[in-house]
Amino acid sequence: MKNPLFLSALLVLFFLSCKRKEKPVDPESENFADTPTSKTVQPADDLDEASGLADSFKQPGLLWSHEDAASPDELFLLNREGQIAGKIKTPFTNFDWEDIAIGPGPQANETYLYLGDIGDNAINLDIKRIYRFPEPASLTSTITNYDRIQFRYPDGSRDAETLLLDPLTRDLFIVSKWEGQAHLYRLAYPQSTSEVIMAEKVGNLTVGGDLTGGSISTNGKEIIVRGYTAIYYWKRKVEEKVGDVLLRNPTKSLPYIFEPQGEAVCFDKDGKGYFTLSERRNVPSVNLYFYARK
Repeated sequence: MKNPLFLSALLVLFFLSCKRKEKPVDPESENFADTPTSKTVQPADDLDEASGLADSFKQPGLLWSHEDAASPDELFLLNREGQIAGKIKTPFTNFDWEDIAIGPGPQANETYLYLGDIGDNAINLDIKRIYRFPEPASLTSTITNYDRIQFRYPDGSRDAETLLLDPLTRDLFIVSKWEGQAHLYRLAYPQSTSEVIMAEKVGNLTVGGDLTGGSISTNGKEIIVRGYTAIYYWKRKVEEKVGDVLLRNPTKSLPYIFEPQGEAVCFDKDGKGYFTLSERRNVPSVNLYFYARK
């Protein structure tokens, strides 16, 4: 009779040899999971009107978020489990913060947050604002130094909820809302912080109507813009201008589970997928969704 330990070892080797090796994810893949991971945001009452989302560079594993329209002047930090890990007060007022972006800025080797006070439900405000400041490095950090980038549109007031930062050029882009074909505007780097800038109208997207948020990947090669019912995806070559890319038809629509009032979206900073988050409206709680690249 053969040694039982020997037989056990053979069985283990057999199963290991039969086990299918996981195929590494192609970082250039345009495919994402149809079914996302889902984590309930807690405490549910703290983040009622989530409007923007950005993956932290300085605090790995946490996501920046904020509320809109006359909500408290504070930023939220969520972990991957949907739990609110902390809040940071800002020294500027939340008139209608609608989106947040993260990436490079005027100082080399520094990561900045860009907070877009660009909402205008009544469409009657002449000047809009984007606040730029170094990303806080801890939950106890305070925001003391910040820039106020003020701008107006060349063709009249607009409501907007999408702010994009091109990490390759440091240009900022705003996408308007409630138009059949959304308007795209550019604030070229370096943006003045002492004068009101006249935004450059780049053109019209082929999609529009309800666009509520967007994100450009860390490497600058992917762009997403979302609405209440869809997420649009564009592939970009590094030599292409963001404006040229967004004016053509989206490469595809991405997987999306309908949310009560979905406004926030961002890429994972390491290119592993994308997150979405919704306002609560009249539901008990909302979920932080993550769609992994495959």
